[in-house]
Amino acid sequence: MNWFRLSVVIAVLLPIYYYLDTYVLPTLYIFDPEVLQQIVTDSLATAPKDNTTALFVEINRRLKNEYGDNINEFNTDDWIFNNAGNAMGSMFIQHASISEYLIFFGTALGTEGHTGVHPSNDYFYILKGEQWAHSLGNPEPEIYRPGDMHWLKRGTVKQYSMPSTAWALELAQGWIPGMLPFGLADTVFSTLDFRTFGRTAYFTAKSMFECALRGKF
Repeated sequence: MNWFRLSVVIAVLLPIYYYLDTYVLPTLYIFDPEVLQQIVTDSLATAPKDNTTALFVEINRRLKNEYGDNINEFNTDDWIFNNAGNAMGSMFIQHASISEYLIFFGTALGTEGHTGVHPSNDYFYILKGEQWAHSLGNPEPEIYRPGDMHWLKRGTVKQYSMPSTAWALELAQGWIPGMLPFGLADTVFSTLDFRTFGRTAYFTAKSMFECALRGKF
């Protein structure tokens, strides 16, 4: 009987999930990957060379001009360390909602790890340095440089590396809460850096709540 009830629940939930995932979720997106690509290209051309902070400020300014209050004001005090998939870097959350996040992510030292398996599409726009990626079965690395965009399709798995100083603008579109366990598991079960856990939870929840008040989910 329990198996029968479980099968009934699954049979009911699967069509609901399919409908939400196929027809509702895409209507919640506000960010256009092509617009972000143009913002990155223009910012790389106009921001002072060898001043990464100035590049962050320029991109954030252009994003706010395009997307208004859906973008958080850039603040150097709001960077957060991030450990996920055996890689370590830091991030600044520019936007977080149920369906999207937009962050600056990178490292001053270099890092390497597992991309994770995500219920979202991930667009990784290189701002400084390089990102290398390894797709299973391909003996040669994919190499992405400033101005390039690395698209990690939903459900795709890769090994990735930022071999030295590297920074990127990262957009994820999909079920963002489903990505949080990957983003927090290393902190909870390995590094035990609960201050970082708290800051990550605070800035993520704050952005999601503020977006929800504006009707952005």
